[in-house]
Amino acid sequence: MELVEGVLKRRSIRSFTEQQITEEELHTILRAGMTGPTCANTRDWQFLVVRDKDTLGRMADANGGPAEPLRHCDVGILILGDLERAFPLARDYWVIDGAIAGQNMILAAKGLGIGSVWLGTWPQMDRVEKQRELFSLPESVVPHSIIAFGYPAEEKEGGHLDYEESQVHFEQF
Repeated sequence: MELVEGVLKRRSIRSFTEQQITEEELHTILRAGMTGPTCANTRDWQFLVVRDKDTLGRMADANGGPAEPLRHCDVGILILGDLERAFPLARDYWVIDGAIAGQNMILAAKGLGIGSVWLGTWPQMDRVEKQRELFSLPESVVPHSIIAFGYPAEEKEGGHLDYEESQVHFEQF
């Protein structure tokens, strides 16, 4: 799939088949996440990969109702901010770096024919703390978001999210 076509046709997939993501595909998705830019090249993220159905269910419980797709996906990836690696002069860039990594993984998955849905965690601190507790994370590692991955059991057409001319400004607001 052409890159721009993949970006324009990407949609959140919440229903997955039983088909498993191969180790090679998973490696490609993770590698894509690691290729995104980070503040001062700090690479201030970590990724917790979960395939165990019981653990995926507990992740869903910890993140609330919108995280139900975790119960049916093949792989869940918890994106983590590593504050020990964050840029010391502007530590909060870890949030942006994690978002870029997540988007890269979602787009790589789309190119492989794998569906995904982004499940927000940070800055909802109740979710952050529940994920931290579930995985016994140190204080310097902050749950950012979860992405559920799997082969799509639903088809979603592109086009409902379109270019909004009113949101674009040239030279001044």
